[in-house]
Amino acid sequence: MTCRLRLRFVLAFALGSVALGQTTAADDAPSVAPKVTCNPWKPQLYPATLSFGELACMQYSQLASPGLAAESVFMAGYAQWRRHKTDFDHNDNMADRIEHLYERRAARVTAETIVGYLHHEDPRLHPSGKEGVWRRTGAALLSVIDSPDQNGKDRVALAPLAGSLGSGFTAMALGPHQTSVGHGLERSGLIYSHYFIRALYHEFSPDIWSLAPRFIRKHHTPDAPAS
Repeated sequence: MTCRLRLRFVLAFALGSVALGQTTAADDAPSVAPKVTCNPWKPQLYPATLSFGELACMQYSQLASPGLAAESVFMAGYAQWRRHKTDFDHNDNMADRIEHLYERRAARVTAETIVGYLHHEDPRLHPSGKEGVWRRTGAALLSVIDSPDQNGKDRVALAPLAGSLGSGFTAMALGPHQTSVGHGLERSGLIYSHYFIRALYHEFSPDIWSLAPRFIRKHHTPDAPAS
């Protein structure tokens, strides 16, 4: 299968999954629940309890989001530039790299969605409500590895592990050189660390953005004219 054909297949899979998730969510959601449109270009209001259709809608809409498209182009361009700077034997082009990024993300989302639904996990991030930097940091990190059940009992969160393994071993299968199980596990560990970074950013992003105007006012306020 050629690069362009595989890339078209991945994009068609993403768009088809969004459409399927949207249809299923509309069929499964009760009449009083918020309407889910699976539109990646605007924020969605999902109910407290997610059906499989709503979960698939929320997860697979990432594959058609403009943010992922921009991220894929940036990461592929950086990898291509770095390869040119360090190695003259570069067989992968931009289209190959973008295609591989989408395939890894599709594998990650698929594994995370299936395992999360079967294990009754909610992938949405919520503020911890704690006070103090260390308590908030600990709560954010713990949210990645802990997923309380319906009775509030602690248990290991399996969806991030499944997503990391899905992406890592897909990268192993697509890579021309790093094709061993060790490389797959190493890649999976790298992807798993992204879940912790995302949780920390979600916990502290309101504070970061609230400090931005103060920083701008402090460092970019024009000097008062001399009298």
